[in-house]
Amino acid sequence: MRVLVGCLMQESNTFSPIRSDRSSFQNGCLLFGAESLTELVGKGTEVSGFLAVARQEAVQLIPTVTAWASSAGPMVAVDFHWLVDRLVEAAQAAGPVDGCLLALHGAWVSEDQDDADGYVLARLRGIVGRTIPIAATLDLHANVTRRMVASADLLVGYQTYPHVDMLQTGMRAARLLFRTIRGEIRPVLGYRKVPMLVPPEYAQTIDGPMADLQTRARAAEQRPACLAVSLFPVQPWLDVPELGLAVVAVGDGDLAAAQQEASGLATRAWGRRREFVVPLVPPRQAVARALATPTGLVLLVDSADGTSSGAPGDSTALLEALLAAQPARPVFLTVVDPEAARRAATAGPGAQLDLLIGGKLDPQRHRPVAVSGTVQTVASGRFTFTGGIGSGLTADMGQTAVLEIGQIRVVLMEKAVPCYDPALYRSVGLEPGQAHVVVVKSPTNFRWTYRDLARDAIYVDGPGASTPRLESLRYERAPRPLFPLDDWDGELPETEE
Repeated sequence: MRVLVGCLMQESNTFSPIRSDRSSFQNGCLLFGAESLTELVGKGTEVSGFLAVARQEAVQLIPTVTAWASSAGPMVAVDFHWLVDRLVEAAQAAGPVDGCLLALHGAWVSEDQDDADGYVLARLRGIVGRTIPIAATLDLHANVTRRMVASADLLVGYQTYPHVDMLQTGMRAARLLFRTIRGEIRPVLGYRKVPMLVPPEYAQTIDGPMADLQTRARAAEQRPACLAVSLFPVQPWLDVPELGLAVVAVGDGDLAAAQQEASGLATRAWGRRREFVVPLVPPRQAVARALATPTGLVLLVDSADGTSSGAPGDSTALLEALLAAQPARPVFLTVVDPEAARRAATAGPGAQLDLLIGGKLDPQRHRPVAVSGTVQTVASGRFTFTGGIGSGLTADMGQTAVLEIGQIRVVLMEKAVPCYDPALYRSVGLEPGQAHVVVVKSPTNFRWTYRDLARDAIYVDGPGASTPRLESLRYERAPRPLFPLDDWDGELPETEE
């Protein structure tokens, strides 16, 4: 059995002013040929899951590309097509295969492709033909489209948020694909779209409405002829057609039953749409509340500037509030500012600097802040994620320096990276467990990586390209009506699916 394997993963945010390009993947993970598989052995990724099951079942995997990049705005068209063409060329050179396994995000956008993942699947389908099964894994926040459903035989999504089941998702998809190739099952996709968006802050699956919906999905998988059920609450910072929550049910030969499972769960999600409201605290109030906590680490969650959600990471809303509060115990935060990071790194440890930091990448939402401080540390900028999504992979912050301003430690980085892992701070000599307050720019993944460190987390009502205040963003191309941008009572509207 010969199975083609590829991975093209990036989450886009069309409200972000920062375009993604080829360098975004070079800063993350960009591997070709045999290395695209061998470098993922034993890691916690979907491709690692493909490899583990293939080894168990003696399946030959044909490598193509493994590419991963941190979230950002839409990808530059020429670089997007360059990357997809590498996958296509490798698939063409592979010759006849029995099946295809892809790891995709599902919310990828380029300058000329609103549905980049659907485009990738369609390109691959055009190479292998209609009779060769294609399976794809998707992030829980995928925006599943009709083209994705039409181009794939199997779509399997994460079941957890914080994301901790990437490996297991890859294994589930691989097992289903191999069973399909052997003729043991005949997968069909039931699909239901729901005109609603869920802020990722409350899409977490530890408890609450999304956890209950996931429990019902697992129960559905125990019924005859239901192979997998995936719930996709979608990341909402996409102004694209077909935007909305989706449910995909993989049936075994019975499309009507699969469609019934998808529609039933979609109806339940619609009925709980008002339960996903995020409680937000203004920056100065959030800082005051955090600093008033007598003991233990408190997280200030600046998810509106979440770098793992595609925002630039250059917000100064919390920095301003912290400077005004003059904390008496250590406080850590990050600011993406290439100019300030390079200047501080060049000046070196011990240098006294007056800097204007932040607010330069997204000036419509943020403003620079003048500070005076001492360069405490200069670091390589590279670190390895220690848990959750990306575990075992590396990130590159570029030139990086820690600026000491009283008890405040500002990590100035040249390049944006996901900011939910304490490994980021540890890579520059800061131990979050010894701080009073730490800023995380992530909506939910920090719940896993900081679970043993933090005693409390406060969601901050700050400005940013990934704000949970969705009504504050200007959607022009998304389908309407769309909850919570539009509010109405009644049953789940009929759709074309």
